[in-house]
Amino acid sequence: CALPIYTVIRVKQGRLRGTAEKTSYGDEYLAFRGIPYAKPPLGPLRFKDPEPVEPWTDVRDATEYSDISAQNNILSHQLRGSDDCLYLNVYKPITHQASRMSVMVWIHGGAFVHGSGDDEFYGPEYFMRKDIVLVAINYRLGVLGFLNLEHEVAAGNQGLKDQVMALKWVRENISSFGGDPNNVTIFGESAGAASVHYLTISPLSQGLFDKAIIQSGVAVNPWASIIKEPSKYAFQLAAKLGESSTDPETVVEFLRTIDVQKLVATEVKLLTPQERYVLFSSFGPGIDAKSPNPFMPQHPMKMSEAGVKVPLLIGFNANEGSFFLNSVGTSCGSAEAIRNVNENFELVIPEQTKAYLKKEGISSSDLKRLYFGNEPIGEKTMQKYADYFSDMMFIQGIHHVVNIQMKNSIHPTYLYQFSYESSESLVRMAFNFTLPGTAHAEDLQYLFYSKLAKSVGIKEYEVGSENFRVMEYFIQMWTDFAKTGNPTPKTTELIPTIWQPMTEGNEYIYLNINKTLRMESSSKEEQRHNWKKIKNKL
Repeated sequence: CALPIYTVIRVKQGRLRGTAEKTSYGDEYLAFRGIPYAKPPLGPLRFKDPEPVEPWTDVRDATEYSDISAQNNILSHQLRGSDDCLYLNVYKPITHQASRMSVMVWIHGGAFVHGSGDDEFYGPEYFMRKDIVLVAINYRLGVLGFLNLEHEVAAGNQGLKDQVMALKWVRENISSFGGDPNNVTIFGESAGAASVHYLTISPLSQGLFDKAIIQSGVAVNPWASIIKEPSKYAFQLAAKLGESSTDPETVVEFLRTIDVQKLVATEVKLLTPQERYVLFSSFGPGIDAKSPNPFMPQHPMKMSEAGVKVPLLIGFNANEGSFFLNSVGTSCGSAEAIRNVNENFELVIPEQTKAYLKKEGISSSDLKRLYFGNEPIGEKTMQKYADYFSDMMFIQGIHHVVNIQMKNSIHPTYLYQFSYESSESLVRMAFNFTLPGTAHAEDLQYLFYSKLAKSVGIKEYEVGSENFRVMEYFIQMWTDFAKTGNPTPKTTELIPTIWQPMTEGNEYIYLNINKTLRMESSSKEEQRHNWKKIKNKL
């Protein structure tokens, strides 16, 4: 093998050494990995808002990925990572290069407790076929990123403020990589998508990006925030580790002394068996009104009412909920869990959903009957169970955001549904589930080529194959949207369909992304999650 070719560029903080690389399709690009965008949040900086990174004098090596936020690995369940995780990665194509390229900033998912911006899941190869600069970031997760004591000493949302700091770094430095700081698109999936939505409605991030792509998640989904007494988990964590005080300053100082791996190992044990049905973590985004510099000073539902003030591309996968009914993703699909839910459906109704149902005079048994009729929840009704999870966890909230855009926004909003099913599904191989339909996270393998895919024998898609064509759909439309604010600025042999933006009315119009691309529509009134109709149906 030829030795890697090194290249050096200068950013505001100092010089960086990256490498020149090539995809299997022959596209050459420069990779700069492990670039610090904030001061390492170590010691007294743990749980604090991020601080600007300090400059360096020597050429800094940027050829290897940095450490990631401490976490319990979603596949191996092994503890990994550290506090020192505020780094990002920049990829710049050489083969295809405009004079000033549009910038796409990827925010990873993982329920705010898993993931990173490296190539374990998010390799850059497919995007390097286009003339855009790709940035993929880390941010603090779990207790490190979302400790909320409802007190200014630790008011929460540190991980979301990390994302703001990363976007400031991009604005300041991306021109050094040939990127246009005035044409930045933020995009993400699942918790990354909720993060993107949070960034569009937070007062701290306005003006730091120009377009947004939201894939399978919004801030108003029930799993995307912890609103009711977030401090109780902090006090529980401290007590389990040996500090029973409920004084915020005492608790913060104590938690700063605990080894980070021990923190994570203890944090994952806090949720009760009942809470695990609808919560993925004991620490997540929320209201941080006690902060001197709040990211989300009010309830996300209230903040979202103003709408997204930039061009928006938003959507979901056809069978999101099937991902969560397996033995790896959550405990919701175990035989014991299904028996429990069958006997007490309230277990799978989040608190904010219960409040809505109470307001509408809808009981948990009413809701159960809407999806299951008189059938028990079991093997024969698992798709109905998945339908409920899809609606409650994702689609209801996504449509809420879309409805606001249809009424208020002067910017275009493009809605999609991804429904392509592949025999080479990375998510199915990794998480072992069998329900048909396009599950949560199955879109990712058409945007990124990952180390995980390589490890299970999935190669970069063969030119001309069906999977290759679906990958090309995503990359072409996503990058066209990043460049112009329109995912289909013209029809081509690859993209023969014009993706029409949403218009106010009684129907959702959306692009169905499958083996082919097709505009479709569905009635607002006939949505499965329109639970107000229950009284008339029963």
